[in-house]
Amino acid sequence: MTRKGQISRERIIEAANRLIYTKGFNQTSFADVANEVGITKGNLHYHFKSKDEVLDAIVEQRLQGIRLLLSGWDSEFPEAKERLHRFVQMLINEEQDLIRFGCPMGTLNVELGKTQLTQRDRSREMFDMFTSWLDATVKQLGHKDHCKLSQHLLAMAQGAVLMSYVYTDAALLKNEIQLIQHWIDDL
Repeated sequence: MTRKGQISRERIIEAANRLIYTKGFNQTSFADVANEVGITKGNLHYHFKSKDEVLDAIVEQRLQGIRLLLSGWDSEFPEAKERLHRFVQMLINEEQDLIRFGCPMGTLNVELGKTQLTQRDRSREMFDMFTSWLDATVKQLGHKDHCKLSQHLLAMAQGAVLMSYVYTDAALLKNEIQLIQHWIDDL
């Protein structure tokens, strides 16, 4: 693929990612993506034969971003609890989008889980990556139940985002984040 073709492909993935996050996978059409990027549907089909291919590229891009994010946190924060707090800080940083659209990973997995199980399994890899990282991080604190505790932390974060989204309530999210931070401090 030429450099220009690669740039077009990346623009398509970024636009589709935004649209799928804000509108949903099933509500986003090829025409929507083509319009967002400013190309024809035929040009879009040149890069991606189906929406499933687009979704796979989005998930791969998100997974790469998560890998870089987690690696950066591992490098930047030497203490396990600092890294766990940084994980929670992510919710604070993304507050407006989370309240308006929900969690990008959570909403996608819920939507795909209703009718597109194969794609949901691929999308679940994002959760798997966070769960694995959280487990390794909590394990460093010396807890025998590190697996359960790491899953609980992710469940608390997802629940906080979901409730804040349902009620469009930033104060609810902030309160839940404070409770999660105290929970981390008590680990």
